[in-house]
Amino acid sequence: MDYTTYSEIVKNNAPKKHMVRNGFLAFVSGGLMGILAQSLIDLGINVLQLEKNEAMSFSAIVIVFLAAVLTMVGWYNNMAQIVGAGLFIPTTGFANSMTSAAIEGKFEGPIFGVGTRMFALAGSVITYGIFSAVILCVIRYLLTFVGVPL
Repeated sequence: MDYTTYSEIVKNNAPKKHMVRNGFLAFVSGGLMGILAQSLIDLGINVLQLEKNEAMSFSAIVIVFLAAVLTMVGWYNNMAQIVGAGLFIPTTGFANSMTSAAIEGKFEGPIFGVGTRMFALAGSVITYGIFSAVILCVIRYLLTFVGVPL
């Protein structure tokens, strides 16, 4: 079989992409995550009598906890297959990736398994986050130094 015949077979049998449907589902699921986060903030302020910053922290903690629990029971990936990128906002996506890595390493023990695998991914994310923050701070300092109001 030559390359062109093979390419034609692959093209004809590839799954069809539903970009409009996938975009809509990601938009709706991301919006629902935003509504959940705002509802938790409002709950913290109005019911739990928290300050605004405390309520925002409460909301983030609950969302990370929910993402971790849904990952542990195997539902998060199934939900992500249905709704797409809407669930992968930075907070829940990071919680999912760390929990998944920790689950993979649980049979190797708490230190060399869970800890090592979990922070193999988190280490690079934290490193690049800190590096980006330093670069942005230097840029802001230089702009302020030359007189650009920020």
